[in-house]
Amino acid sequence: MGYSDHDELARRRAARAGQETQKEELPRFTWTDTLAMIIAAYQVLLPVVLVMIGVLLAVYFLFRWAFH
Repeated sequence: MGYSDHDELARRRAARAGQETQKEELPRFTWTDTLAMIIAAYQVLLPVVLVMIGVLLAVYFLFRWAFH
């Protein structure tokens, strides 16, 4: 039992797609990419750190007011 023409076309397309992906080069990261990742990390982490500092200051002043 042989393959149909549709299967043959699909197999050829898959082989062609596989060859195209092998020819592509890996992306190279430059210093601007690194800088962008650092800025993105600060944008994610800075609000969390500021909230933690605010909570600690609020607890500090609450205890200072309550037990002074």
